[in-house]
Amino acid sequence: MKGLSLINKLLYLANSICLLLLLFSYLSPYISPTFFWPISFFGLLFPVFYIANILFLFYWIIGFKKQIWANIIILLIGIQYIGLFFGTQPKTTENTDSVKVLSYNVRLFNRYGWIAKPDIKSEIVTFLKTEKADILCIQEFYTPDEIPTLNYPHKHIGLQSKKNQWHMAIYSNFPQIKKSTVSIKGERMNNTCIYSDLSVSTDTIRVYNVHLASNWFKNSDYSFLQNPKKETLKKGIKGIVERMKSSYKNRAEEAQAIKEHMQSSPYPIILCGDFNDTPLSYAYNTISENLKDAFKESGKGIGQSFVKIPALRIDYILHNERFNSYNYKRHKQKLSDHYAVSCEVEINN
Repeated sequence: MKGLSLINKLLYLANSICLLLLLFSYLSPYISPTFFWPISFFGLLFPVFYIANILFLFYWIIGFKKQIWANIIILLIGIQYIGLFFGTQPKTTENTDSVKVLSYNVRLFNRYGWIAKPDIKSEIVTFLKTEKADILCIQEFYTPDEIPTLNYPHKHIGLQSKKNQWHMAIYSNFPQIKKSTVSIKGERMNNTCIYSDLSVSTDTIRVYNVHLASNWFKNSDYSFLQNPKKETLKKGIKGIVERMKSSYKNRAEEAQAIKEHMQSSPYPIILCGDFNDTPLSYAYNTISENLKDAFKESGKGIGQSFVKIPALRIDYILHNERFNSYNYKRHKQKLSDHYAVSCEVEINN
């Protein structure tokens, strides 16, 4: 730090802290929250740390300072993760044999009126029918009065012990020759992970529909995140941290159970779902092992899938490495607190 002015010394100190935090974020996918849960926060804030260090890099370049090298090295280490947050290689296909896959957390079809608009359920049903996906995975599928057919010949509804409890659904144009649930710590968690074995042409594939533990944020938490106020700062931070601590640990356990189940699958896999976690998380890293991410394969631009927080991608379509996927799309309809995501998967290639 010799030869630096006082301002540059302070900036160098701030830069060093940001670089350290960025390095911690690189570790977050590999350390289980059940062992050390605070590491998960660093992965959540990866985009913030990365952008901050890019700004520091530009500052040192302009000033011709040797402090650029630490930024260059550490930023280059993390460049491998950029494709998980920002799509850079959109690919399209006109292959008529490809299978369209769509995943959507419908937020209980707006059961409790979070969106101040009448008949959201009908709009969602119309949207899903219009999209005509070959495989449709729905999370937070809550419709105790009537289960919609959605014009599909085959479906798997993951009921809990009571019909009016939350569950999930897999609809398909292909026969579902086996339908079941992944047990989490010995419990049949139909609101966490269900799967169906589908007969597709001459092949059989296994489709998983996943909904990992929610952070259970309240409206007051979202208000605080969007507009933090000094007088409620301590209370707001404490409430969010406590909820996230519990959910990070739950998601780690769920992800591990799902991974172990997938390892025993006799068929290639397509997995859809709401992970409630970012691409630089232990849950994502655990489940996505040996699978391709459809967004990384053919996504374009920022991969935001959660409506309320910009750039937050928590909804995924993953698939077996021998499959190719194209035409990844985030659908812009705001009929839930999530956006629907879809892609086309070439299975017979």
